Amino acid sequence: MTRRFRQGWVRSVDRFRNGLPSGRTARGWAVAAAGLFALLLASGPETAIGQVMMMELVAAQPSNEEPGRPIQLPPASTEVKEALDDFERFARRSAWERAFKALDGIPDEQNERFVDRDDGFIIRVSERRRGLLASLPPEGREAYRLFADAEAQRLLDLAVGEQEEETLERLFASSFLTSSGDDAADRLGDLRFQQGRFDRAAECWLAILRDYPDSDLPPAQIAVKAALALHRAGRASEVEELRRDIEGRYAGEEVVIAGSPEEAETFLDRVLDEPEPEDSASADPSKKPAPVLGATEAAAWQVRFGDSVVAGMTEQEQQQWRVNPLSLTVPGTATDGSRLFVNYLSYLFAVDLTTGKMLWRSAPFHDLNTAVSQNQGRMIDPSRYLVVAVGDRLLSLERDLRDQNYNAPFRLVCRRSDSGDVVWQSTDLSELAGLDLIGPPLPVGDRVFVVGRTFMNQQPQQGPGLFVLAIQPSHGKVLWKAEVGTLRQDQQRYYYGVPFQEAQPQLVHRGGAVFLDTHAGVLVRLDAETGDLAWGYAYETDPVSGSGGRVFVSSNRIPDPVTAAGRPVEVDGALLVKGAKSGRIAAIDPDRMTLRWDRPMARSARLLGAVEGSVILGGPEVDALDVDSRRLEWSIRLPGGSYDGRPIIRNDGIWHLTPRGIFELDSQTGRVRRIVRGDDTGSIGGDLLLTDCWLLAVSNRTISAYERRPGEDDLDSNLNPNSDDAQTTDEGEQ
Repeated sequence: MTRRFRQGWVRSVDRFRNGLPSGRTARGWAVAAAGLFALLLASGPETAIGQVMMMELVAAQPSNEEPGRPIQLPPASTEVKEALDDFERFARRSAWERAFKALDGIPDEQNERFVDRDDGFIIRVSERRRGLLASLPPEGREAYRLFADAEAQRLLDLAVGEQEEETLERLFASSFLTSSGDDAADRLGDLRFQQGRFDRAAECWLAILRDYPDSDLPPAQIAVKAALALHRAGRASEVEELRRDIEGRYAGEEVVIAGSPEEAETFLDRVLDEPEPEDSASADPSKKPAPVLGATEAAAWQVRFGDSVVAGMTEQEQQQWRVNPLSLTVPGTATDGSRLFVNYLSYLFAVDLTTGKMLWRSAPFHDLNTAVSQNQGRMIDPSRYLVVAVGDRLLSLERDLRDQNYNAPFRLVCRRSDSGDVVWQSTDLSELAGLDLIGPPLPVGDRVFVVGRTFMNQQPQQGPGLFVLAIQPSHGKVLWKAEVGTLRQDQQRYYYGVPFQEAQPQLVHRGGAVFLDTHAGVLVRLDAETGDLAWGYAYETDPVSGSGGRVFVSSNRIPDPVTAAGRPVEVDGALLVKGAKSGRIAAIDPDRMTLRWDRPMARSARLLGAVEGSVILGGPEVDALDVDSRRLEWSIRLPGGSYDGRPIIRNDGIWHLTPRGIFELDSQTGRVRRIVRGDDTGSIGGDLLLTDCWLLAVSNRTISAYERRPGEDDLDSNLNPNSDDAQTTDEGEQ
């Protein structure tokens, strides 16, 4: 065996061990791997190398237990993981009593903690326990009932009054396969449904249908309950699958819902086929015709906030401002249909969308000169200044540039949208005061979901905690607060003159769930109504380096561009996730908790949106990836790339703001249809927004409004590749 081959084998074993839980399990795997490799050598080094590569693929599966992972979901204790391993070992030997005692020793409080599943998903201990019991052969199930039936029946009899839910939870988690388990699951499903916990209610009834074949409960009744809970939870694909099963297996059977008997199919037809309220085109600008712009377009109005910032500055002060990286900040924006709200480094203002006139502002812009002269301003991530509009309220993430504290948090500030007056701010509310708010707030109905993290000095032994909160915007009341996990702090590298920019967590609402891509190696699902953490999916990401803290790099070298974090994108029922520091993109079925596929992808890529079965990605180029074949359909490089900024992604076109103007692309081919030079020369690019009347271009210097002009003749000309008006880009811009 060559020296290089031996070194490669040692590295492979090390990586294999690092990918498995620590302790005796890992040591056992390492010993087994070494023995296997010795046997493989007998058949030749080539065979051994191939098998090692396969083992490395297994080891590459991310785990919640890896010490280098940037975030860890609330983990189960070492004793719990050993108990689960003991159960599997004893069950394989049919040592039933020892196997059941191992599971019985798991404390109730550990049921809501999390352990790894074999396919990258991170699930609750209670779910893992039920899965292990459900996989028992018939003789194992019979032995389990002999072992646990008496205690389970005793607990079911005690499940009344104030202790009812807690006792049923315990029974469902630890004694589901007993003779009383199906009754406990059914009652617990009813309680959860009444509480609005539809995901967890469906979990109970689906467990009866799938894992309790000898239940004496009416299967049609349980199936209809499960379908209704899935419908309320927004899990449409599972609803249709269960509906077909009900029509095929329980045709004509009556069920009793709310005390009234009715045929199962009739009830489902009546409830599930109720028409959804239609959204008007005026309420959703994306349903209006595509913007039609000429090759050179004059803005109908403009807000030149960049000029207002430098107004009154001396020549030396202007020069200092222009070389300051904060001068490249593209402000956060939001609209309520009639007004545009702007958060420019915590200086907020509102613009009338009809006239372009400023309605109010929180402070004069010339105050920025004093604020940015402080050195700590170079350490602030300008992309964290965000704003969302919710009814008559405005929520913004703000941080005072003049604050000398390097660790000063971003706070959530609520203002009246008509005047800008402050209503409340997170630093004044006890449940929010200890959090550094990060990532775009997500308004859904009458609530807003936000992400926050604690500070290192609050939990010095275990690192900062990451939380998702649901807030009522009118008064800041926290409806629920869910702990997602513990962060392991990475080193923050600051280059001379360049502010640190980190990947921000991204929230997506779908059905009855909120999904959070932490951009730290885990996608998690939470119940939107209650905040229950359902599961996590661990994907590949860079490990943490060092023990946190800041590293200052005095080199004048300009670092590589940083790609902004993209939100998960839904395509054909799959939720696509691409971590900011990940070299893979994954398609997840969020209802069935399965991985459809994953494939390698450039680390510099980010998710932008979807068009007709394809996902659009940004980064150095703009790319289209076919979701079915996972093949790249087209790719085009735009001036300045697509590292950040908000483009408009629609089936009838893609619009991207660049330093050379607005590029309009054909979404099916990537061909440049036209370039709108516009009125904002000298900008670095930025965001595009659609309203009823305008295409708004938001750069680091101006806000420009261009007429959409959705005339049918113009629209046909705009979309016709053979039209005389269709513009192509010159070679330098391709």
